[in-house]
Amino acid sequence: MFAALLAGCAPALHGAAPVPLNAAWAIEPPAVYAEWWNRTEQCSGRTGDFTRVEFYAVADWHGQIYLGSQRAEAWWVRRGNRIYLPESALLREQLVRHEMLHALTHDAHHPADLFVRRCRVLSEATWADSSAEQPGRLATE
Repeated sequence: MFAALLAGCAPALHGAAPVPLNAAWAIEPPAVYAEWWNRTEQCSGRTGDFTRVEFYAVADWHGQIYLGSQRAEAWWVRRGNRIYLPESALLREQLVRHEMLHALTHDAHHPADLFVRRCRVLSEATWADSSAEQPGRLATE
């Protein structure tokens, strides 16, 4: 059931950076990322050290980034606890929090309990469905 929803999320990588280093650059996480991290900790019941996550922007083509022939909206890489995000989506809360949840769980999988029911960050569809339940978010966001 969830396979179609996962098309935008590639498996987390255990090794080196998923993109050529000249296509990605380290970024200082925007201040709002700390708030999003806290929200993700709260919904997941997991805790982690936000300062240990490294964030990278990637030049993207229509919101997609690539590793060889694999395409994804974003990547979490276990080694270095790195999150790679398309330059055009650095402030897309659902996408950033999806990768943060991988960083908190240290797992590439998408358990429905966490990604769908509790945090609602599996996909844009689960995020949109939860907008009425989240204070401060409009259904059109």
